[in-house]
Amino acid sequence: MKVIFVKDVRRVGRAGEIKDVADGYAANFLFPSKSAEPATPEKVAQIEKQKQAAAEAARKEDEVLDTKVASLNGKKVTIAVRATPKGGLFKTVTAKDIAKAILGEHALQIPEACLALPEHMKTVGEHTVQVVSKNKKAAITVVITASAI
Repeated sequence: MKVIFVKDVRRVGRAGEIKDVADGYAANFLFPSKSAEPATPEKVAQIEKQKQAAAEAARKEDEVLDTKVASLNGKKVTIAVRATPKGGLFKTVTAKDIAKAILGEHALQIPEACLALPEHMKTVGEHTVQVVSKNKKAAITVVITASAI
């Protein structure tokens, strides 16, 4: 019997998946526990439509991210951090700090996962950071300055 899983069932199926299971298993366990429902042609078509819509939305998000990454190529971002007189920082500058600075200076929301830091940034100065999406790459310069306490 074909069923559509409403919830994840361990070692059997995941939510939204359409699978063939034994009739007794479906009637005695899956349906009473509301873990699955019968796979009618209308419900199968509805599930397929939802999957296509989700794929289209993901594709659009990727395109938007690609344009954001391309527009950042060669730009500079300045971050002011507390530092010692010798130029060492009291904290490491992270991808989260850089994403926040990009949002503040260039008004672009970039996910932290897209920022590839070459090393830990623990000193004042200029550092090059790669911004990577699925199809585009850009290099930005992160300028770390010592701030007044």
